[in-house]
Amino acid sequence: MKSWSWVEARNPTSEKREEREPISHPLARRTSSYPLARRSGERVRERGPRREESARVMHPRAQALAIATALLSLACSGTNSSADGEPIQSPADQTGGYIVATVPAGMGTPRATLFDSGGAQLGSFVADAPGAGLSFWWTSAPGQTTRVSLRDDGGADIKYDLTSNYTPVADAFEPNDAMDVATPMPDGGQMSAFLFAGRRGAMTDPAAYDDYFRFTAQAGALSIQLDSVPADLAARMFLLRADGSEVARVSSGLKGAALALNPPALADAGELVVKVSLWDEAPPVAGAGTEVPASFTQAYRLTVSQSQ
Repeated sequence: MKSWSWVEARNPTSEKREEREPISHPLARRTSSYPLARRSGERVRERGPRREESARVMHPRAQALAIATALLSLACSGTNSSADGEPIQSPADQTGGYIVATVPAGMGTPRATLFDSGGAQLGSFVADAPGAGLSFWWTSAPGQTTRVSLRDDGGADIKYDLTSNYTPVADAFEPNDAMDVATPMPDGGQMSAFLFAGRRGAMTDPAAYDDYFRFTAQAGALSIQLDSVPADLAARMFLLRADGSEVARVSSGLKGAALALNPPALADAGELVVKVSLWDEAPPVAGAGTEVPASFTQAYRLTVSQSQ
């Protein structure tokens, strides 16, 4: 096959930016999401021991005090440590996904602290005000366990209910994070996939975001387009030979920007590989609220066109 020198396209209106490897900083859904629990698929509810009902007739004021004490007993406080946190395991599916958890409004000021399976802290989130609810999310690779420790931020002896729902990222081409597991391009040369990687530890390996697609190129002109890039990511593309050597690359360094790669015309037919990866920062692995980064729910579109 004829050798080509690589070309790189950049946005002429942007500031000068150097191509660099993605940093190793932490980080369309299916139509259904479903609840998770301690190594299961059901709702998590933490409750304290129930108090036995008393048959004694009590003065109304004493009865009210007794009820308040019983309610506090039913909501005992947790501790802010990985050992005592509630273990939540994601399903052993194909791609991994993200989990949104909620503590309902009620007593105290709930704080949630997340730990990976090794005890490293992933993040800590607190309600906006006393009595307010709390929502937060995190990503997970298939079959990973995350511990969620809940406590009252003011130090009160309160235990909270926690509901968590897992949403898988529906990428039919995973796993394809390495050259030797490159996915064949579909007929027609167009497909959609996600620049997503579920967290395995406190940090996510940038290579986990890479996507490889192989195809048989015919002699003649070749054009590769990447569009519908999520607004929270800057992408880059590589064209590789079957032996892994680089033919060409393109990037702009701009989040959400489309890319076009137009190498010199092919002299001969042969197998080539397109690699799609992050240009720079990965999305966070955890965050507050219920709104997740766009790259968790929006697929990019890759199109390979050939003319003979």
